[in-house]
Amino acid sequence: MMIFTISYPVARQIADHAAKQHPCEACGLLAGTRDRIAAAHPLRNVADMPQTRFQIDPREQLQSLKAIDAAQLDWIGTYHSHPRSAPIPSQSDIRECADSGLLQLIVSLESRRPQLKLWRVDRDFVVPIELVYETEDPPASEPALSPTQQAAILIVAVAAVLILLLISFTLLPPAPEIRPGR
Repeated sequence: MMIFTISYPVARQIADHAAKQHPCEACGLLAGTRDRIAAAHPLRNVADMPQTRFQIDPREQLQSLKAIDAAQLDWIGTYHSHPRSAPIPSQSDIRECADSGLLQLIVSLESRRPQLKLWRVDRDFVVPIELVYETEDPPASEPALSPTQQAAILIVAVAAVLILLLISFTLLPPAPEIRPGR
């Protein structure tokens, strides 16, 4: 089975675009490399019945293809949403697939949480492709916590140590009495 990776921010961008277009289908282009979706280009759905179909605006598609080329990426597929059904290619998705070399990412909005599935449609064959989400670490030059957050953590830690010391001293038994020698 083929495996493609997608960064969480790109997946979130696609899901947000689908949610904003609801109840119509959202659509766009996918850019990346041979096994990674690196960018999404949301486009306008110009279909006559956008609630049940998608058609990419040709002018916007051309502009996006130029942007993909300028970013030194490849056009690897399209995405669209299914506002009320599972993320499985419909008969019209299969029939209208322009190029069997391109991927189709489908976003389902039938449940509360968007579901993304990746496919390769090759004429009459539909092949699922495993989609793995990458998490991106914050850049090394930026701290994971803001200076205010770091100060708050330090203050709380010092206060916790002082409280523990105070509790420890109150729980100690009293010191024995020492009487002067006889």
